[in-house]
Amino acid sequence: MTHPTSPLIHTTGAATFGKCNAQNQRLFSVNPGISGVEAMEHTSLLMSCVNTLSFHGAMDDGSEAMRWASHYLSEMAKAVIDDLTMGLQQAQEGNAALSL
Repeated sequence: MTHPTSPLIHTTGAATFGKCNAQNQRLFSVNPGISGVEAMEHTSLLMSCVNTLSFHGAMDDGSEAMRWASHYLSEMAKAVIDDLTMGLQQAQEGNAALSL
């Protein structure tokens, strides 16, 4: 059985992060058109930093800065993953329309 090759996934630019005021407006967003492979590589690096910071923060009761840094980095990584998920859904919808 052959499987159709999946199209190259890109970021959509729809995901946002960085709540910043009383209205919880988002300050940052993922840029559209970034290769999914490159975006996932960057996300992996972000998560590596999160893992390191959260581990060190857990070992040091006085290190609030490490906990906040890991929180913000994980929020960035989540936004990239959410955005790539939207890109994957769009690609699948496009493939479904092409097969009709």
